[in-house]
Amino acid sequence: MDELDSYSRTVSAVAAELTGRVAAVRTGRGSGSAVVVPGDGILVTNAHVVGEARSGRADFVDGTQAAVSVVGTDPLSDLAVLRADRPGDLPPPVGLGDATGSWSVSSSWPSATRSGSQAR
Repeated sequence: MDELDSYSRTVSAVAAELTGRVAAVRTGRGSGSAVVVPGDGILVTNAHVVGEARSGRADFVDGTQAAVSVVGTDPLSDLAVLRADRPGDLPPPVGLGDATGSWSVSSSWPSATRSGSQAR
């Protein structure tokens, strides 16, 4: 049971860290979530969210909105890279680590960021 409690604490800590750095993204006809990563105004999302779009908008839980441009997509890995038109409008990026051989946590809160409520 200690392992489960430890895992629960880890997931809760990750959620607390990510909540303000995950955006609801709208591009063309697609919508989904994206996360701010290290780089000059860079967000990562899924390629199926971007589709053929070249631009869109990222909405954060605090009400911040940022226009974004599509840097590139890789349909095979279903990843896409976006860049904010004004990088200074974005919250700080998430800290990335090395999860080799460790548990990892995946997150997505597009409905929470759209409604303005906090993920819990």
